[in-house]
Amino acid sequence: MLTRGKISEKQLKVSHQVNKHEDMEELKNKYITISFEEALELCQKYITKVATHAFRRENNPVRKRDMTKSYINEFVDSQKPIVQKPGDQEYYDLLSLKCALIDEITHYGPITKAMEDPAIDEIRANGIDQIFVESGGKTLLWEQGFTDREHMERIISKLIGVSKVRLTPKIPMVNARTVEGFRVNATHAEISPYDVPAFVIRKFSKKAITPGNMMKNESFSLNMFKLLSLIPKADLSWITVGSTGSGKTTLNEMLIREINPMSRIITIENPSEMRLIRREGNSEHGRVINDVLQYESVSEDDDSSPATMENLLINAMRQSPHWIGPGELRTPGEFATALRAAQTGHYFFTTLHAEGDQEAIYRFLTAYLMVSNEPAELALRNICSAVKFVIFQEKLADGTRKVTSVSEVLGSEGLKPKINQIYKFICEDVEEDQQTRKVKKIIGRHKRVGALSEKVQQTMLKAGISKSRFEFLTEEPAEDETEVYTFDEYNTNY
Repeated sequence: MLTRGKISEKQLKVSHQVNKHEDMEELKNKYITISFEEALELCQKYITKVATHAFRRENNPVRKRDMTKSYINEFVDSQKPIVQKPGDQEYYDLLSLKCALIDEITHYGPITKAMEDPAIDEIRANGIDQIFVESGGKTLLWEQGFTDREHMERIISKLIGVSKVRLTPKIPMVNARTVEGFRVNATHAEISPYDVPAFVIRKFSKKAITPGNMMKNESFSLNMFKLLSLIPKADLSWITVGSTGSGKTTLNEMLIREINPMSRIITIENPSEMRLIRREGNSEHGRVINDVLQYESVSEDDDSSPATMENLLINAMRQSPHWIGPGELRTPGEFATALRAAQTGHYFFTTLHAEGDQEAIYRFLTAYLMVSNEPAELALRNICSAVKFVIFQEKLADGTRKVTSVSEVLGSEGLKPKINQIYKFICEDVEEDQQTRKVKKIIGRHKRVGALSEKVQQTMLKAGISKSRFEFLTEEPAEDETEVYTFDEYNTNY
């Protein structure tokens, strides 16, 4: 029977003497076999022992990862360990062992491929063998799993390592970012009835999504985009609302690019996701050509830093912003501060969770009244004066993300907001798989159902937007009016 257990580096070096022509079965019988966890521990000790001062001082995660890979290759080539694969009787050859160690030490074990796959938007692990990913808006079971709880905890430590916060029974919940900048929330096994940790990773695309991409996926029509692009151009504050994962931040990032580059923008997010820096000639090393300042806030319950969303919003008002963009409004104080910013001459954009345009205004009102003594009618009037448009985005059952309504806020009457819906998405049918009855596609269409108010038309004209660019939105829609989803990326005269 094969000997297993911890062995010293000196014992392991005996494998140097192995004739390279001996087959694996002879090696297993002749030399000590170790588990993958033992090989991992020896490899980490080897790296610690031989690593240079330059390696220890290196802060760039990509360069450090490449240096680590070379140490792992060096360890395997010099030690030639005989390592049994977890859970079966097979053994690693040296090449596959290198890959496994690189995955474990420099990457993320069983979720490495999911982390690197640009088509995957979210990774959720509810236990060692309960991993789910979201791709194209649909949830799929991930085939690979962790070997045990300790393995999963090691990967979690690596995921949240950038934040320098450890997951412990006293700190059982952590919000952080990975070295790639992805959002991650992890929880300790202590708060699980099954005694297992868990985590969720929200990824973002490294390539900016273009209006053409979104139109190709029928997220909105060409005419809808013409309206959406005019909202930031005309300095009309807006709120993008929807459920978690509906694509609110992605849509906002696209709309922000329509703001005049010389208009000063200050954003506050937790964590920072939007990539707003624009460079001359779209070159990576070109000169920055837009006046944008981005901050990253800490959570409200973090007492170690005053950089909360509310405090950064207050500070932003002192930094001469044209636009202020809190990533998402959550607490009553944040709603109150955002409204104050709007009332003191700043334009703003943000996101919040709501199920429609009117519901978004009521959500704002409810949160604001928790910290304000204003009469509800006056508060609602002020909110409806500050918010000019509400954009509602939804993730449908077929995984597609669509702008399902674009609405103008006209004001209020008593305790009721006056909403002028311009566009909406109408569902007409569902295409199902005949055998599984699973949803294949939601069949529907975008339809214009209203016209812009005279007040917004005047605002657009004062902002220097010619009437020809929005004239089609000034008349009530015809019954046979149809929307198209083709977009010329090189034609900016929309």
